[in-house]
Amino acid sequence: MISQHSVTLIISSYNHPNCLELVLEGVARQDYGELDIVVADDGSDPDTFEVLDGFKERTQFALHVTTHDHEGFRKAAALNNAVHAAVGEQLIFLDGDCIPYANMVRTHVEAFRAGRYCVAGYVRLSLTQSRSLTTEGVARGAHEHLASDAQIRSLRSIHRRNQLYRLLGKPRKPKVLGGNFSVGRELLHEVNGFDNRFADFSGEDSDLRNRLNNAGAQGTCLWNKAFVTHLDHGLDERRCHGSKQRTSNRSFIKQNRSLVRTPDGLMR
Repeated sequence: MISQHSVTLIISSYNHPNCLELVLEGVARQDYGELDIVVADDGSDPDTFEVLDGFKERTQFALHVTTHDHEGFRKAAALNNAVHAAVGEQLIFLDGDCIPYANMVRTHVEAFRAGRYCVAGYVRLSLTQSRSLTTEGVARGAHEHLASDAQIRSLRSIHRRNQLYRLLGKPRKPKVLGGNFSVGRELLHEVNGFDNRFADFSGEDSDLRNRLNNAGAQGTCLWNKAFVTHLDHGLDERRCHGSKQRTSNRSFIKQNRSLVRTPDGLMR
């Protein structure tokens, strides 16, 4: 039984129009009716917006686009822009290089509970597999048949470990990926959204998970059922933002482990 609440799907995007076109085709075949879509763009070139205009003309879903000037990797700020434009009570986040299975949105919606957030994973495709996909193929669900048995076993194993870690009260679990998770709008505002200070390096998803946990929220693990296929970045070589400072990433997250509200997020 699907709970009755409004839903916004937020898709992050930066200079990967080839991936984005396939992702939007996957979004179009979602088996969930009412869906508001916001694309959180991080300052892409015009060809990305051409893809979005084409999708807007043929979809029955409401589609909005937020963007800003490109000044390095500013995914967190782009996502906050999209949150301001979203209307849903539940916000589902998807990366623009991750094609959702047809039941991805519905699975997140069915798991929605106030005061909780949902996490899930992805099946990583090779460049050869990624190049084999077409919009016509995705429309038929071809991407849902590329996962190996080993990949599915791995996702289920991560799900079991997350369940165990949650029972043990591990403060930095469950494992979260920014390309496949959801959270209630009210809960996200409680922690002031994503931290805009994540510039030129990634980790905004783990930081958000930590602050949600610090606020008393609990994670629901959907790693065994809410699947997306992660396209190889080679489909769009311009996508690269430059170096991601993973050392700075770990250090910054460690410094803010006890934080609940970021001082620079949805509200500054």
